[in-house]
Amino acid sequence: MDLGGFGSFAPGFFQTRYSPRPESVIIIGKKMAKNRPRILFSSAFKPFGEADTLYSRIDSKIELFHNQITKYQGVFSPRIEYNTFGLHAIANNIETPSLVLDFPTLARFIQEVQKGYDYVGIGAIIPNFNKVKRMVEETRRHSPKSKIIIGGFCAMIENVEKVLDVDYICRGEGISFMRELLGESPEFKFRQPLVYGKTRWTLGVPFFWGDYRPCIIASLGCPYGCDFCSPSHFFGKRHIKFLKTGEEIFNEIVRLKKIYKTDSFGILGDDNFLVDEERAEGLREIMVKSGLQVNLFIFASADLVARWEPEKLAEMGIYNIWIGRESKFAPYLKNRDVNMKELIDNLRKVGIKVILSSILLFAYHNKTNIWEDIEDHLACSPAFSQFAFYSPVPGTPFYERLKEERRLLLNIPLEEWHAFKQPWFIHPEFKLWEAEKVQERAYLEDFYRLGPSIVRMIRDEVIGYLNMHNSQNKRLRKRAEFLARSFPVYRSVLKGCLYLAKSQEQKEFIKEVISELEQVIGKTKIWEEIGGLGLYGFGRAWELRSKFLSDAVQPGTKISYYSGDIKD
Repeated sequence: MDLGGFGSFAPGFFQTRYSPRPESVIIIGKKMAKNRPRILFSSAFKPFGEADTLYSRIDSKIELFHNQITKYQGVFSPRIEYNTFGLHAIANNIETPSLVLDFPTLARFIQEVQKGYDYVGIGAIIPNFNKVKRMVEETRRHSPKSKIIIGGFCAMIENVEKVLDVDYICRGEGISFMRELLGESPEFKFRQPLVYGKTRWTLGVPFFWGDYRPCIIASLGCPYGCDFCSPSHFFGKRHIKFLKTGEEIFNEIVRLKKIYKTDSFGILGDDNFLVDEERAEGLREIMVKSGLQVNLFIFASADLVARWEPEKLAEMGIYNIWIGRESKFAPYLKNRDVNMKELIDNLRKVGIKVILSSILLFAYHNKTNIWEDIEDHLACSPAFSQFAFYSPVPGTPFYERLKEERRLLLNIPLEEWHAFKQPWFIHPEFKLWEAEKVQERAYLEDFYRLGPSIVRMIRDEVIGYLNMHNSQNKRLRKRAEFLARSFPVYRSVLKGCLYLAKSQEQKEFIKEVISELEQVIGKTKIWEEIGGLGLYGFGRAWELRSKFLSDAVQPGTKISYYSGDIKD
């Protein structure tokens, strides 16, 4: 079974524009049946983020880390691509043969559409709306009998049914929608699709072998309903559980571990994993009982994280938590009475890294207190940071409020509605270009003052090891040993980071982390020094590529066949 290794990797270090490459083909289930409705599911077409065009913007790359979290960290930013999780989840849970097309070119999409599918489903986010419009037009032109479905956040755009010539619009959970449309039973047992994040480059080093991080879709949404949160409102402020017990999640971890030969997993789609405390505790208990050590990435609100002893989260295998800090001035109940710095420090003591997300341009932000807010974020010293604009996304209360106040800038193209360059609403204190500069400076302060995120991540693991390796808790001692497996490699990584550092402040920070690591596993060996020099060479080559060509990395095209036989 080809899971998208060499076939989906970019051939050639200096490739910047798309060129044809072998496609990854995956077959799920038995051979596709005949004489039954056939469905094509497709993501928006590439390229992404190469230039400011009708269909894309440079500042809207299809990468979670490089576009949002490590946005200004250059060569230190990991380059990771993902499947279109939602489309695979739908295809793997309907009784109708289908094909999922991940990141085709427009020409490849047209080639597939010409085969005459009964249904063509297109899923996309709002900045890709013009791509969806073009894909709908091409489907009508090349396969006029096909019924067209659109879904994803672009389906929330106002009057979208008047702009696009489509037959169906899927808003909310897509599996039930498709099963009802196809006349299938509304009752189904969720089947986990094979979806993952795949590291393509780190520090300029190409991952030819494919570094996979399988993703588990345990739930969808969050019941909290923050006024800006599009996922929460997209799913009706519900926490839709596909995997209802800790044991079910554990079984998926074991299954995917065998397939991908990895210990790292992301629990995605679930925007507040700890909201189901019984399920989370069940997962912790079975993890402890089994003795299995893994690295789990979750999303969770600060109030729920604070209810758990950090040691219990470490026992569960939690490795990285995305926490929405939002703002020290914000009235959200989830952060009330939570000492964010103390919370993150305590998580760090057991080796848990935090992606801390803050929001810029709340109504109360002015040119003074916005920096007080940013400084409060930086004082937490998280492993990773996100600084997103307060974003009025269709379907959210914030959007409706700004619409009533006539503060939406509807003349700004939808391609620019992505929260990571300029806002698309009128703020009482900040012009658009001023907001852009504040966001850029926030990211740069985070990078230069706190250091590269890859180094902060290593720092947090070393601190976790030092606090757990002599613990009276056997599970935590084993956790420390589990973290320490990567420490020898980290010595070379840190040396490479030291040579690539952009300021003296960064160099001093990296030296401190090297010193802490060497206290644990001894002095850096000569071959590790050489390895660090090698990383420096790769990193400098990547910086030259980015400077003179482009730093865009296009995702590979993947074709996945689903038989519709969900009983196999």
